[in-house]
Amino acid sequence: MEAGKAPVESEKREQMSVQPQGESVLCHADDGFKNWMSLYGGSVIFSTLYSNKVVVLGWNGREVTVLLREFDAPAGVSVLKDQILISSRREVSLFANAPLLAHDYDLSAPGSYDACYLPRATWYTGDLKARDTLAGRDGLLFLNTRFSSISRTSFKYHFETVWKPDFVTDLVPEDRCHLSGMAAINGEPAFVTALGVSDEPGGWRDKKETGGVLIDVQKNEIVLEGLKMPHSPRWYRECLWFLGSLEGSLWVMNPVTHELKRVCRLPGFARGLVFYENYAIIGLSKFRENEKISAPIQNNTSRCAVAVVNILNAKVEGMFAFDRGCTEIWDVSLLPDARRPALLTMEKPACSEALTTENCSWWVRPH
Repeated sequence: MEAGKAPVESEKREQMSVQPQGESVLCHADDGFKNWMSLYGGSVIFSTLYSNKVVVLGWNGREVTVLLREFDAPAGVSVLKDQILISSRREVSLFANAPLLAHDYDLSAPGSYDACYLPRATWYTGDLKARDTLAGRDGLLFLNTRFSSISRTSFKYHFETVWKPDFVTDLVPEDRCHLSGMAAINGEPAFVTALGVSDEPGGWRDKKETGGVLIDVQKNEIVLEGLKMPHSPRWYRECLWFLGSLEGSLWVMNPVTHELKRVCRLPGFARGLVFYENYAIIGLSKFRENEKISAPIQNNTSRCAVAVVNILNAKVEGMFAFDRGCTEIWDVSLLPDARRPALLTMEKPACSEALTTENCSWWVRPH
């Protein structure tokens, strides 16, 4: 069954063959997730760095649909109006929606798709361990973990440096503090998380369980310390939210007093956060069996899933979970105006058959 057309029925484990080698993915959506998707009216997109997939969860009017696309270690996924920005192992890629092409993308079922994202540009960054992405006022930005900085795509270099923490003295490829997430306010980087304060090569590793920090980018000063592997800071409703990955927790911080409140805890390594109205959509990963960390939730009970949490009452409204073939989720974003979007990479033959201009779009097909 083709992954792009495979619906995932409520409370059913439906197997989908997604890799040429024959390895299969088994996943399901529970009733709560299915109900939320029917009311939400859009789609969910997320990355799986170690499974080399970008996944789009859509809604066809009856059930959740799953679209999988191959990427080389995709990490950051951000959406700006009709564009998607994705960081991967050595690239940062930009996709743009060609809505006029969506209806006829699948000629076997015209009208199945309501958006069609096509590749528009790729910047070859080298292996920077690029993470969170941002289409900012001053260009396309990404978290450059290897160089402990926020960087901008460049037409001349692998990257241009925008910001680094004050405690990092040299711009060198040594992953000194392991920057793990970036939050923006009005298109400008505002906060970052790091797994440790260090100016030594890989120095964050010795303190990664309890040495996490939240840094104010504009002031270049540490706001919070002693965090348990923080990821995915996000600015929402005039507050700063982030995930305490090690304990699967969602936190919210008062930006004036820096007072912290834990909203909820979830069964997994929490990484990937986005908001829609009163809901937080959170990525969960299984803890790696070969990693020695003191986590309250161990690998045998952790889940790989996308959870929908009501931030008003801290209730988990639903989950889309992987039972096999995927163990981690890296970043999560939303396409609120597209219920069933198509995402075409250069490997897809249809990508070479699409042509767009400002006012017109065509499918140039042999038949």
